[in-house]
Amino acid sequence: MKLFFTIFIFLLSLSYTYSQGAANNWYFGDNAGITFSTNPPSALNNGKLNTIEGCASISDTGGNLLFYTDGSLVYNRNHEVMINGTGLLGDKSSSQSAIIIPKPLDTNIYYVFTVDNAIDGGNDGVNYSVVDFTNNPDGEITDKNIKLLSNSAEKLSAVVRGCDTDTIWMVTLSTESGGEGNLDTFYAFSISTTGVNTNPVKSRVSMTVDDVRGNLKFSPDGTKLACANMQSGLYLLDFNSATGRARNPLSIPLNSPDFAPYGVEFSPDNRYLYVSSSNDLPINGSAIDHSSSLFQYDLQNTDIISSQVIIEDQNTLYRGSLQLGPDGRIYRAMSGNYDRGLPYLSVIDQPNSAGLACNYILNAINLGSGNSLQGLPPFNQSLFNTVDIIQNNVSSSILNLCADESYVLSYDNVPGAIYTWYKDGAVVTGETTNQITISRPANSTLPYNEQYELTIDFNDGTCPLRGLAEVFYYDYPSQPLNPVTLINCEDSESSDGLSAFNLNEATPLITGNDPTLSAIFYETQQDAQNGVNALDPDVYYNTSPNQTLYAYIANPADCNVIVPFQLGVSNNQSRTVILNQCDIEEDGYAGFNLRDADSELIGNQLNNPEVFYYLTEEAALLKTSDELLPDLYLNETPYLQTIYARLENNASCYAIHKVELTVNELPNFDLMEEAYYCATTFPEKTVIQPDYQLDSRDNYAYQWLPEGQTTEYLETNLIGQHTLTVTNLDTGCERSRTVNIIERELATIVSIETTDLSDNNTAIITVSGNGNYEFALDETGPYQDENIFNNLVPGFYTLFVRSKDGCGIVSEDFSILGYLKYFTPNGDGYHDYWQVRGVNDEIQPNTVIYIYDRYGKLLKQLSARSQGWDGNFNGRPLPSDDYWFHIIFEDGREVKSHFTLKR
Repeated sequence: MKLFFTIFIFLLSLSYTYSQGAANNWYFGDNAGITFSTNPPSALNNGKLNTIEGCASISDTGGNLLFYTDGSLVYNRNHEVMINGTGLLGDKSSSQSAIIIPKPLDTNIYYVFTVDNAIDGGNDGVNYSVVDFTNNPDGEITDKNIKLLSNSAEKLSAVVRGCDTDTIWMVTLSTESGGEGNLDTFYAFSISTTGVNTNPVKSRVSMTVDDVRGNLKFSPDGTKLACANMQSGLYLLDFNSATGRARNPLSIPLNSPDFAPYGVEFSPDNRYLYVSSSNDLPINGSAIDHSSSLFQYDLQNTDIISSQVIIEDQNTLYRGSLQLGPDGRIYRAMSGNYDRGLPYLSVIDQPNSAGLACNYILNAINLGSGNSLQGLPPFNQSLFNTVDIIQNNVSSSILNLCADESYVLSYDNVPGAIYTWYKDGAVVTGETTNQITISRPANSTLPYNEQYELTIDFNDGTCPLRGLAEVFYYDYPSQPLNPVTLINCEDSESSDGLSAFNLNEATPLITGNDPTLSAIFYETQQDAQNGVNALDPDVYYNTSPNQTLYAYIANPADCNVIVPFQLGVSNNQSRTVILNQCDIEEDGYAGFNLRDADSELIGNQLNNPEVFYYLTEEAALLKTSDELLPDLYLNETPYLQTIYARLENNASCYAIHKVELTVNELPNFDLMEEAYYCATTFPEKTVIQPDYQLDSRDNYAYQWLPEGQTTEYLETNLIGQHTLTVTNLDTGCERSRTVNIIERELATIVSIETTDLSDNNTAIITVSGNGNYEFALDETGPYQDENIFNNLVPGFYTLFVRSKDGCGIVSEDFSILGYLKYFTPNGDGYHDYWQVRGVNDEIQPNTVIYIYDRYGKLLKQLSARSQGWDGNFNGRPLPSDDYWFHIIFEDGREVKSHFTLKR
């Protein structure tokens, strides 16, 4: 005989009925939700939450939604913000931002406990608000943010107080003082018929915790408390639910690279602890960098740490919460990154079983349009404290029966114990033993559902136990009225009547779309009867045309029928449709509306088939949902990608056609950003000639605006913006580029200021005009941007000023005055005469020159316009020597110096 010495009681029918439905509806993640009002649970997509982590939900005794929250906003049953339901001090980035506790024995009052995000630098601690249904069937918040603690970890959990079902503990983790420091003190606040007691029971334990993140969870029987603390590790503690005190912390290393525990949960029978952990990479890490593990620990093992079993390892998952459901299964939140959700929940199907026998199912619950992230709603864990009265070696409290079946619900026969059975909340009179035989009431409509509960009072001072069975009766499946043929299209590589089939498509044809029926497929009737050699329904290749297979059709109670059906192949000829888009981003990718191909694919077919688009031909043949493409699709292969269209008539494949997604390049040409119109020098039109790199195989059209010219080049005398649009007439793709034409002028030389008769003769040029100019002393250059010329030798120069904008060249002569330092009158034609440089008939023509020997004797008087002095005096050549001169320029300047005569 096996006794479970649990520490709470379910004697009041209020407690029984409350527990049946309170956890029936969960809202979490990004508009995600599930309901346990169906078997198995089904997705809810009517919620309004968008929360990274924390959330909480509550339903009434009948399983009808009351309200839900992310810790800061409260939504009522109509998915509207509740009256006064804003500004709660929880945070959607808090691990367990909220938990909802009903006021015992009061169906109108609920307490919403919240905890802030304690890792972003601010912490509003733990608070509670009151939701009142007394005067409003949709509820309203009457008191808000009543302070309990100023600082806390992101953890909230709840359990019934001992055997007193009228009192519930709400527990959180903080420091001894409730301020900053080591998180080593558990605070237990009691909620009773008188309300919330704000004076907590404190338990300081030997833990070292400085990371606020991670879940806190009670075992359903209230004897254990699991505390996950990301970087600070995992602790398992004993809890006395009669006193509210925690003690004996056991530090559990995870022995894995995924060292950051986050989600924790206990099995319904309180024996196993499950832990979800991750490597806790920074939030900007890519999904592929994340890894996550799921562990199981046996709490009845003398060495709990060594009992660790790795249930699952994933290198693409982020952290996620665990939560026990009312069906006895444990659900796991799924996320791919800190804020990137996944549309699934995973399930531990048999959490009361050791090791891998717990049957972990990845992506077991499809959330439809919602996405799971890191959080799941916590509940009073006592709701899930039940014993197994179904006794069928399955953890679930769900029992499925055929319409004509009976069943014995039972629990251990304990001498002296009092057994009380309930059916749909009412006591079953005359049933006082440890078992009861159940069957469907006569004339009840199928499917039929009823609930059975058992309370066991041991009469020994321990708390009574409770068992629950949710019973569903199903009718036997019926044979289809007409023979069923599953028709698929033939693959493009053959015409032999063979193809790949997704046998799952036959299920709705055979079952009439009854969602309670499932199908297993076999090649022979004998295999179907014996349940051997089941076929893979996702991919099956028929072995002959018009082959007959057999479907084992069963409801959840395994009431079954075997139905034959045929595989047929449609051999309509495949063809190719082309969809074109222009390469706007010039990367080979573009958005396509695949529905643009519908009309060409369907053509003039009178039956107007449905069209579905798939990534591959095999996916189109098998209707692989992961490769079903949305109507608006961005190609994954640049420039050219082939996808496949599946045409269906009455859910049967009519034809599979290719659809080529072609991303056409834009016309390739370059156009300068600026060009210039030379108004003064070139009053005729400016010509703009783009640099074309066009495909000679295509045809193009050209348009210039605002002129409206349709030539490849532009002739204009208009300044301002001019836009050329080139259109590929074969693809319809066009590109536009704009040139800004700016008016420019030929330069006007304002002045040439020279410095001469010096060691560094210079010329400084001043010009006017609205252009960009460059300067040279030779028409062919070199040209320079600088308007100053240095180190000029004496003589005559021509200045050239050229427009950089192509408006032409202007010029002007100037001279640099100077003289020769020496001359050699030897008749060789070089330096045979000494003369002043830079003077001519127009430049200081009346300049006079006097030449002397070293003794001051006047040897020659010259005009600056003459050929110069030949080195003779009175017809006789003078010897090599230094000679002196005196120059009187026409402008009045005088220069005296000397030069050398060399022979």
